[in-house]
Amino acid sequence: MNTREHRALYRGVETYLDGEADPSLAVSVRRHLAACWACSEDAEWLVLIKAALGRIGERRPPDLAVARLARYASTVSDKR
Repeated sequence: MNTREHRALYRGVETYLDGEADPSLAVSVRRHLAACWACSEDAEWLVLIKAALGRIGERRPPDLAVARLARYASTVSDKR
């Protein structure tokens, strides 16, 4: 595989992971990920990042953290 083909497949990884790749691209990317360690590692990171971003709305900071931030904000505003 030449560099140009590799870059084209690498650009298709995110589309493939999002389920938006056409069938022929999906097959090509799947095969590439099975053979290319670097791209498969990047794909794993993308999956983890996308999963974490998807959970942002579900997370809430602990009450102690909220209290500390509120206390810090009040001390900063008092100094102005």
